[in-house]
Amino acid sequence: MKIIDRYLLRGFLRPFLFCLLIFLLLFMVIDAFSNLDEFLKNGFSLGVILTYYLYFLPTVFVQVAPISTLMAVLYNLGDLNRHNEISAIKASGISSFQVLSPYLFVGLLLSFIVFLVNEKVVPKTQVTSTAIMQGLIEKGKKNLSERAIRNVALYSSECRMVFAREFEIASGTLRDVVILQDDPNQTLKSRLTAKKAQYEDGHWQLYDAATYHLNRQGDILGEPTYSKKLELKIEEVPQDFIKAASQAEFMSAKELKEYRDNFKGGTGRKFKTRLSVDFHYKIAFPFISFFVILIGAPLAMRLERGSAIVGIGTSLLVVLIYYGLHSICLALGKNGTMPPIAAAWFSNLFFGITGIYLIKKSA
Repeated sequence: MKIIDRYLLRGFLRPFLFCLLIFLLLFMVIDAFSNLDEFLKNGFSLGVILTYYLYFLPTVFVQVAPISTLMAVLYNLGDLNRHNEISAIKASGISSFQVLSPYLFVGLLLSFIVFLVNEKVVPKTQVTSTAIMQGLIEKGKKNLSERAIRNVALYSSECRMVFAREFEIASGTLRDVVILQDDPNQTLKSRLTAKKAQYEDGHWQLYDAATYHLNRQGDILGEPTYSKKLELKIEEVPQDFIKAASQAEFMSAKELKEYRDNFKGGTGRKFKTRLSVDFHYKIAFPFISFFVILIGAPLAMRLERGSAIVGIGTSLLVVLIYYGLHSICLALGKNGTMPPIAAAWFSNLFFGITGIYLIKKSA
């Protein structure tokens, strides 16, 4: 590694760690204040709250790493501009791309780190933090074994869609269950409801169940069939409901792809489209760190000496535009207007091409 590269990276590392710590703390404090009513109303246990934020930390890291990376690069470049070091470096025959290459390398490296954390750590910790919030804090419970997840949904074998208002993780119990059954022609043919479903001895048992048969228009045919106890013959186990609890954060990209591939037409068509967008987004999102540097750093270098604040403001505006465009594309992808892969990657590619253009222009 060249001396100039080491010098630039040292100048980046301290503000990056500082920004990362500040943003992590800010995120936690803001979240704590937003949930303060729940904490006070339910007589929270400090141990439960601390456990919640410990498991919530990897999710926050994934969210704040890109902006921390960009702010550190902008601060470092602004400091170099302020002391005429950029001009001195260029006067020695080093191109703008060579100046930016250490930052681009760090952005790419951090993108892969964020990808690994998002793929290997976040799905597990997100399940626990969500279950603690929904099953304990919001209900005022103190025992971690009582944690639960609200509003789970799973596309099961034999064209069944299973919904539940709540899933108690430790006991493997679904509350307020609704099961939609398609026929081989992918037309809804029946609706089954139950007060709860319990996983017992390797089988799902429904309690206080009612089965409604439907015609092709979705109207109920005849009287419903009631059962005090009814076995639900599906292959899925409680862990599958955790992975598919209506949140892509609970699954890795591999698990999300496998779950998405179970969906067929009828009841599952719209869900498959949304899951396809979530799958491609899981892969595209971690690389935001690289692409915001790709466009933000050359913008900062193009500004005259003493304009570092303007550079930071301009680059932050670019980040806001980036996230706005990203959100619009995801929404268009989930309603079927854009192909899923295009919806997830469009903003990355657009800003990547723009960043390359700015780097060439500043050379």
